[in-house]
Amino acid sequence: MTMKFYQIDLEQGGVTRTVRVPSETDVQAADAAAPLMKAGERIVAIRQVVDDGLQKADALPPVSQAESFAEITPGAAAKGPPPTS
Repeated sequence: MTMKFYQIDLEQGGVTRTVRVPSETDVQAADAAAPLMKAGERIVAIRQVVDDGLQKADALPPVSQAESFAEITPGAAAKGPPPTS
């Protein structure tokens, strides 16, 4: 998939603010915006914006589900420590 840029509108008590995040999908864009949210804020809009090459992001792209579980997956567990002689 291709990295895109999204504008996320966050609202709390009638006050809205906007953050920009890079992401491959709009669902992952919400994940990328989560660390930027203040207590009590909610996402009210997610819009993809045109990448003009000058985009500034407020957060890093979210990690994929596979990346987040890499340390605990059976494949990683099966490797275990290197054998000793």
